[in-house]
Amino acid sequence: MGPIWFRVIFITLLVSKDAVWSDGCCDEDRLALLQLQPLLSLKGFNWTEEKGSDCCEWEWVECNITTRRLTQLSLGNGLLKYLEFFNASLFLPFEELKSLDLSGNGLVGCVENEGFGKLSKLRHLENLDLSYNRLNDSALSSLSKTSTLKSLNLSGNVLFTGPHQTN
Repeated sequence: MGPIWFRVIFITLLVSKDAVWSDGCCDEDRLALLQLQPLLSLKGFNWTEEKGSDCCEWEWVECNITTRRLTQLSLGNGLLKYLEFFNASLFLPFEELKSLDLSGNGLVGCVENEGFGKLSKLRHLENLDLSYNRLNDSALSSLSKTSTLKSLNLSGNVLFTGPHQTN
């Protein structure tokens, strides 16, 4: 009875949709990454649209090995050349996102009602790198709503803490 019982459990786990392992990343994460692809500045670069493609293996992406959800997205150093105004809705599908690097992309502001404050919906976001963009105080004022942040890099932006004085 022992070997038969083991086979039944093994086959059940093998065909179960809710098995601990997965062949690829979460469909929501893959589709959200494909929505970002037209904004990438690299000519000829293509995250594959193949249905079974594992987005956890894609360039600039890291995933949780258990849940297969995206946890880190590194789109810094000018990769998002065509995203001048930040749109939080592009990143909200990544429910387990812990680290987002958007440094050096020339961001100048936010799409109306889609600013940085919307990132507060990402309950796991701990690290946000917005360094070396062209952001000012008004674009960043809503960041205070993102209470899960442990690290926020704003260096290299046009930030003022008081009245601007000219001589």
